[in-house]
Amino acid sequence: MKMKESTVNQIVSLAAMALIALPVGIACIILGYGLGDTPCILCWQERTAMVLVALIAIFITRYGLKPKYLGALIFASVYGLWAGYRHSSNHILKDIGQGFGPAIFGVHTYVWVMVVFLVILLFAAVLLMLQGDKLSEKEDKNSWTMLNKSTVMVFLVVIGFNIVQAFSQTGPFPFIGQSNPYRMTFDNDKVVWSTANWPKLSSLSARGSFAIERPDFGNMPVVEGSDIVNDVNLTLVGTQMLPVEITGLATGISYSPNSDIYAVVTSDNWVHFLNGKLSKVLASVMIDGAFSVEVSNLTGVVFDGDNSVVVTADHKSYVRLEYDPLAKIADSYWLFMDGTDGVKELKRSRFSTVRAKYNYIGGLGWDAVTQEYVTITLPAKVRNNFVVSRFSNQDFELNSEAKILNAADKYPMVTGLVIEQDKAYLLSQSAEQILVMSTRSNRIEAAYSFSDVTNAQGLTLAKGEFVVLNGVKGQNSVTFFK
Repeated sequence: MKMKESTVNQIVSLAAMALIALPVGIACIILGYGLGDTPCILCWQERTAMVLVALIAIFITRYGLKPKYLGALIFASVYGLWAGYRHSSNHILKDIGQGFGPAIFGVHTYVWVMVVFLVILLFAAVLLMLQGDKLSEKEDKNSWTMLNKSTVMVFLVVIGFNIVQAFSQTGPFPFIGQSNPYRMTFDNDKVVWSTANWPKLSSLSARGSFAIERPDFGNMPVVEGSDIVNDVNLTLVGTQMLPVEITGLATGISYSPNSDIYAVVTSDNWVHFLNGKLSKVLASVMIDGAFSVEVSNLTGVVFDGDNSVVVTADHKSYVRLEYDPLAKIADSYWLFMDGTDGVKELKRSRFSTVRAKYNYIGGLGWDAVTQEYVTITLPAKVRNNFVVSRFSNQDFELNSEAKILNAADKYPMVTGLVIEQDKAYLLSQSAEQILVMSTRSNRIEAAYSFSDVTNAQGLTLAKGEFVVLNGVKGQNSVTFFK
């Protein structure tokens, strides 16, 4: 049964009044003027979207339920939903109770924004369904009920308060608000108008200030000043080309002394198990990076058992594999894109960090003493960091994090990591050095220099020698040093 136009009019008018009086009115008058809360730049986007929706609803009550108004309402609501998601994504994964700005019933305002716009979209959908096959025509354009007039009055009052707040606290164009606003005040000496949040063409990203350039292990930037002065130069023992089956850019290497086998990973998601002489590929698989946990740009591999390895991507997603000559690739078709028999998957998930959250990594280590996986951050232009993170092999959760005490002027590009007893050896790709770090103090204590390696991408220890992986696509090799 189709609803009467007058009924639709009253329902839409009530909805518009509720929207402008509750979320917008409470945010502006009670939280703002009453409690001193000033909207941030993202809050203003969300509030603007709500005002637009309310205004469109008023147009519907005045001119009828026309397709152009419905389209505009849906457009504004989708924009508001996106703005709420963009805002919430900065804070929603923090620890329980943590957030930005005041909370209402335990939920912060930027989360309520998404709820509000979802309700608006559901309301519009139900309203359309109740229209049957044809939208209601406006019966009398001159008809304007007391409810309609009240809605407009509430709208104008709330908009007036918002105009005063916006102009006084944010300022006129080109000022666009603050990311971390001060408390609302009308004291001219304390009001701050800012243009700092205008985006720059060189840093446009959907992630805003959280955007970090992903590492290209085949063309890593030169970091001047990342070398450490030392008196120790490693002695070149020899160089060996890796088998021709390893065609991609090799980015990680590890050795298992008990099984006398190597594992090598490439940036295009291939994992290879090789014999102890590095002359033969025993088994290979190409990890399906789009299945379940997204895995891409492999950068590290480490044996955590005689035949088991953990392989990690630059963004800390990982896969645990085992070399097993009896395993059949046909039994794991949904896990591997290509490969041979001899490898099975044990686990797939993500390492989660705190201090290193906004940094990529260039390698993975295994501390047999503490039974922990270890990562080192790669430096970035923004949110620069040099952090060691440790993860339990029991539940793969974060055990500890610490800043690495570094004597160099700049942070090095650490692309390989191997741990023996209480020493961690960090492969500095940017300075062609192996840095010696105490696992107790996280202090760089010494540095060993090496040469004859074009693109140092992995490090392991084998039979008392440092094995440095030289990543050159199609011509990968290893160099042995003492």
